[in-house]
Amino acid sequence: MTQTRQIHPWFRNIFYLGGFLSLIAGIQLFVLAERTETYFAWTIASPLTASTLGGFYFGTMVFGFLSARESIWARVRGPALGLFLFTAVSLAATLLHIDKFHLASQNWLTLNATRSWMVIYILLPPLLLITMILQGRAKGEDPERSSKFPAWFTVLLALHGAIGTMVGILLFLYPGSVIPVWAWTLTPLTARALSAWLVSFGVLELHAVWENDWSRVRIMAFGCIVSSLFAMISLVRYAGEINWQSPGGYGYLIYLLVLFAIGAYAWRQAGQSR
Repeated sequence: MTQTRQIHPWFRNIFYLGGFLSLIAGIQLFVLAERTETYFAWTIASPLTASTLGGFYFGTMVFGFLSARESIWARVRGPALGLFLFTAVSLAATLLHIDKFHLASQNWLTLNATRSWMVIYILLPPLLLITMILQGRAKGEDPERSSKFPAWFTVLLALHGAIGTMVGILLFLYPGSVIPVWAWTLTPLTARALSAWLVSFGVLELHAVWENDWSRVRIMAFGCIVSSLFAMISLVRYAGEINWQSPGGYGYLIYLLVLFAIGAYAWRQAGQSR
């Protein structure tokens, strides 16, 4: 009888750690969106930006805790890849804008929040890479695909993932070109911070197309639901910041609505396939 490849113990611990750290970051940014000068690693002038990033962290909290409770590697492979990309892009954004961080703050709380950010994003990418290598050496095989996606859902998932990834790449590489058409005011740093989420969500969706099995995307589905819900709450919460006349205004809202729809449908189908 063929052994099913199990999640490496290191990954289980990393997922738990990532879930806990995401909870803290979500509180710092979503709950305390207007106090980032004190409670976060750098000052975010736009409460909408802070709240949006915090909402995405709450979604990652779900990814982390649900993934940590799984035993089959194929069901958490996507979240693991998304977490690696997110931390790697966030580290790159941090290094590019190191002067914006509160490394010289006189407030001990602010200084410790900043130092914690630095330690986390310097250590996590290489730790994740090492763990992924160890995971690749684990014995066993993936379970057979038993409940594949319908063609229309595969196309929607691929298109949404590709668009999100491309926008995320543009935000990181050419923030000065994207900022003028974005739905609200961004800075080069916040544009790149947002790009880390769009790239990780996009690659997660594209990876789900490759997985092509409802049982393997259940965690991704719920994480997408939570992330999109909190992001839309942020839009309502700070609606005054949004410029609906900009090309990115309705485009961003449509992106979130489709992300929610994808998550909700996949969650429902994954539940029925169990």
